[in-house]
Amino acid sequence: MRFERTVIPGVGLCQRFATAHGQWASVISHPGGRRDIVIYHPEDGDTALCTLVLEQTEAQAVAGVLNQAVTVDHLAELERQLPGVTVVRIPVAVDSIGDGKRWRDTALSGRPLSLLAVVRAGRVVPTPGDDYVLLAGDEVVVAGAEAATTTAVDVFAGH
Repeated sequence: MRFERTVIPGVGLCQRFATAHGQWASVISHPGGRRDIVIYHPEDGDTALCTLVLEQTEAQAVAGVLNQAVTVDHLAELERQLPGVTVVRIPVAVDSIGDGKRWRDTALSGRPLSLLAVVRAGRVVPTPGDDYVLLAGDEVVVAGAEAATTTAVDVFAGH
């Protein structure tokens, strides 16, 4: 996907793009954090059909959802391509073994299991590393043999 970036004096940065289906849109980033998503008429790329105005926190939430959806899609594809590897997304329960601990300090250390990502407050943290501290409310995305992912579910669900 190609983006055309244009600075709009007194407004902010406009990033215009076309989808694979030929639909034109742009995201206008204002200095205060507000984002405008503009959808253009399919027959006239200069005529806006509608504008969706997002405050900074709304824009961050939408970005998190988009990133999260892409991550989940990629994980499903990974699982299809690698028979024998199970990919799961597990919520970290309050007072579970993983709550408040670094990944390396959970009961899962040393098992045939990889921490692929953590979803915290709608934002995806890819490949967080062994020192990343997990908190209740996080969702961990792990991959490994089915027995190891089943154990991970038990650990983070507080069983």
